[in-house]
Amino acid sequence: MKKSPEKIVIAAAICALSLLPGRALADEHGETAIVVSARADDPAQDATGGVRTLFREDLAAQAPVSVLESLALLPGIDAFEKGGLGGGSYLAVRGGEPNFTLVTINGVRVNDPMLSSGGGFDFSLIGAGDVARIDVLSGPSSTAYGADALAGVVSLRLDAPEESGASVRLGYGSGDRFELGARAALTGKSGSLILAATARDTGDLLSGTTSEGQSAMISGSPDLGGSVALDLFGFYSRSEGNGFPEDSGGPELAVIRDAERREREQILLGAALRAELGTGLTGQLRAGWSRSSFESDSPGIAPGVLDGVPPISSDSRFERLEVVGGLDLAASETLSLGLGASLVHESGTSDGIVNFGFPIPAAYSLSRSLPGLFATAALVRPEIELRVGLRADFPENGRARWTPRAGIVVPMGQSGLKLTANYAQG
Repeated sequence: MKKSPEKIVIAAAICALSLLPGRALADEHGETAIVVSARADDPAQDATGGVRTLFREDLAAQAPVSVLESLALLPGIDAFEKGGLGGGSYLAVRGGEPNFTLVTINGVRVNDPMLSSGGGFDFSLIGAGDVARIDVLSGPSSTAYGADALAGVVSLRLDAPEESGASVRLGYGSGDRFELGARAALTGKSGSLILAATARDTGDLLSGTTSEGQSAMISGSPDLGGSVALDLFGFYSRSEGNGFPEDSGGPELAVIRDAERREREQILLGAALRAELGTGLTGQLRAGWSRSSFESDSPGIAPGVLDGVPPISSDSRFERLEVVGGLDLAASETLSLGLGASLVHESGTSDGIVNFGFPIPAAYSLSRSLPGLFATAALVRPEIELRVGLRADFPENGRARWTPRAGIVVPMGQSGLKLTANYAQG
């Protein structure tokens, strides 16, 4: 493939990061929760069950070719690349469609409804070595995360608290597969800064399919004082791949041997602010912006048991802006209350051609805003844990949509076992 300016920039960033000094400083930060929902710092702690976590050590031990390989090992998840490594991504939580599962990166939503394969996320944009932690929340989670989380949430974290230092990783495998990455962290009295860059190529690992990508990440947490915390995040990624179309039969059974070409690009920006406003009262504000593009050129699928599919080419663009604000009140040592509001604005276009022997243009666009309100309450005692929540979304030209949830956890003595029950609507 032709070298692009983006590849040169990513390669230069990796070289620059590898030259940064590795002097260690004391890290004053502990492990932080990573799943960001309607409450800006809300982790899986607001759920009463169905949460599974993969840490960087787990991913490194598995040495997966893609993030989907690691997700596929978790119970209740079906994940794979459609048509080979250069094809699209398929992720189903508890049997739901890919667009029923919300995917976030450092709290920024990345689902793309303009994709020709549906409103999921293309995991080829993320290298397995980029991820510091994955949290999977199974079951309807719309009360906390909005309408996209019908089947669950997959939250990816690309940074994690760490001491100052720098590292470089290089991997090489069968079929000329390789991955080159560099990471640097600076931690001091003024705050923390993390830089990372990765380049990867699957080579000829699977016949007839290829996938290569580059990414760069920056994450910072300036020290604003003991009562205020600010997290900033930026991420750029692109990938190119060739694979067989979905339902074509893949490398072994596809009748049409021409591969489908795919090019993807994504930019993410995020910020989260948390402030102590008074005794037991905390205010939180989070904003996330994403822009993605996707180009594909499919040779079509030959007829067989099912009807054939004509050649299709498409070019889509999509942007999303989300702002969430909330207040949390610790009413007592065991009772906490939350109240907040959110606004999501999305816009996108898709242009394509369907070739039935003669070209037929296919185009559509969307522009929509979705405001919402939410409230939560939690009672946590040694003998019982009870959590409830209610959300109202207000779609344009429609009536309000209400999504409740409730969960209870009862410890079973000193055995460590817990009895859990949950109810939620999506």
